[in-house]
Amino acid sequence: MEIPKEFNGEKVEIGEEKEEIDLSEDFDFNDNENMIQFKIVYWGPGESGKTTNFFRLREKFELLKLTRGYSIDTTEGRTLWEDSLYLLFKFTLNDIKYNIITHVVTCTGQERFLSTREYVLDGADGIIFVGDSSPEKIEQNKRSFRELISFTKSKNIPYLVQLNKRDLKNVIPVENFKAQLGLPLQETYPDGTSVVYPTVALQGENVINCFKDLILQIIFNYFQ
Repeated sequence: MEIPKEFNGEKVEIGEEKEEIDLSEDFDFNDNENMIQFKIVYWGPGESGKTTNFFRLREKFELLKLTRGYSIDTTEGRTLWEDSLYLLFKFTLNDIKYNIITHVVTCTGQERFLSTREYVLDGADGIIFVGDSSPEKIEQNKRSFRELISFTKSKNIPYLVQLNKRDLKNVIPVENFKAQLGLPLQETYPDGTSVVYPTVALQGENVINCFKDLILQIIFNYFQ
């Protein structure tokens, strides 16, 4: 991932194609001073699309994977514990090249595993909340979002919000979703990131944009 040398916290556009992302063969694993590790957690109600996001990232960044990744499911195909994957990126700041190991995990949305979600969140540098576009799931969205805020309010962890499954026939309007979750009603924050990222994780629509915007925010926070 190439970030311009003069990175000042403004919104930075990053190319969508793999060819515009530096591959891991150039990384210097002996340069420990320039090695940074981040953890990104996907959070949201059950069956909202967290694991589908995970699979799209694994496909998109196939050449940047440090591990094959794993997904632990129940017999019904629900996430039992977590999905986990390590990716390797690099960026340049003030002519210094940094290697970034990014640990991507999802936490189960099943209500009975609440205690495991807090454990998976431990050590997170950034979070992507994945909401479900079905109007019938609004209460689950609100409950899961409240849980997330309660776990993170004292830790100052940046997060972005997805509204997934926008390909459904009957979807909740984005404005209504924002109001229900208590989010700002404008389209973007002052730094240019979206208040809500409409996504279709099955097709990969807007999944990578959201992920990259969060990485930029994490990097900015780190160097602040």
